[in-house]
Amino acid sequence: MLRWRRGSVALVALALITTFALPLPAVAVRTLGLSTGKFEFTVAAGQKGSGEVVVMNSGDEPLQVLIYAANQKIDAKGQAEYVVPSPEDTNAITNAASWLRLTIDAEQKALGNTPYIDLKPGQRVPVHFEFEVPDGVPPGDHQIMLFFQMMAGEAPKDSSGTAVSGRLGSRIRVRVKGDIVERLEVRPFAVRNFIIGDTIPYTLLIRNDGNIDKTVNGRVMLLDGSENELESSAVATETTIFAGSNVELSGSLGKGRIGRYTARFEMKYPKEGSDSGVAERIVKDRTVIIIPMWLAVGLILVVGGAALWASWRMSVKAAERRIRRERAAKRPTAMNRRATDESYYNPDDEDRPASLPE
Repeated sequence: MLRWRRGSVALVALALITTFALPLPAVAVRTLGLSTGKFEFTVAAGQKGSGEVVVMNSGDEPLQVLIYAANQKIDAKGQAEYVVPSPEDTNAITNAASWLRLTIDAEQKALGNTPYIDLKPGQRVPVHFEFEVPDGVPPGDHQIMLFFQMMAGEAPKDSSGTAVSGRLGSRIRVRVKGDIVERLEVRPFAVRNFIIGDTIPYTLLIRNDGNIDKTVNGRVMLLDGSENELESSAVATETTIFAGSNVELSGSLGKGRIGRYTARFEMKYPKEGSDSGVAERIVKDRTVIIIPMWLAVGLILVVGGAALWASWRMSVKAAERRIRRERAAKRPTAMNRRATDESYYNPDDEDRPASLPE
């Protein structure tokens, strides 16, 4: 028995040593990299510009990478969507992605109308681009996104079965020369005037009605009556507001006690063409009156109790008036009854002789 136990322990120890001594299976890493993520050009309509992006496979697995250009669309709340132009979209004025021409220094394949390349681990491929701004394009900033998108697995024969696992983009900002319009405003800055509790929610919309992109920094503050800062929250840090678009921001402040306060939004941004270093400043103030929850509940209880008491008192008084009316109605009836009984009995008639018939 002792030998059997010793043998079992030895087998368990051998199994543990074998388990930890064997090398773990390697995990494949798929990593795509770009040499740069941003280009900025200033040209006139009809002029050209060019640049180069190096795409690299920094992982240990071969990659298949789609390469294509897309237009940027911003919705009303500031969310970006990137739209690949279709062959039917022939309006070059609004289709900035169609300005781009690509030269890829590697063997290319195609998935539909989109080129892709094979990247071995550690391989780097330069992608040269060139654009020409058509005549008639309005002045201001225009965006082109050059995307590099990994495909998961082998590329299918048609684009209907394409699976992607991630993409990187390089932004190409083209500023077309002409009349530059710089116009930023904050509207609305919505804060409730009366707050029950200790949290002050807010919503604001930064509007760029100009034709150039602006980078802004903004914060929301809570100030007391002497404009001492009680709380501050950075809601925009080096945030880009693209030309002709909006950005919606929301949040809450939560350090106010009972009283009257000022909720302030302050935004700063560099003025176009200014070398002084002085930033433009936009300030929006809203007055807020805070009532703590415990006080609101207490007021509700007091007012509710007073209303119940007043209702009860009115009911009691109504009942008393009804009783008085009923008693008043009964009193004349009793007096009339006594008067009727007296008409049938008169003490003076007892000694009066009965009248005889004639």
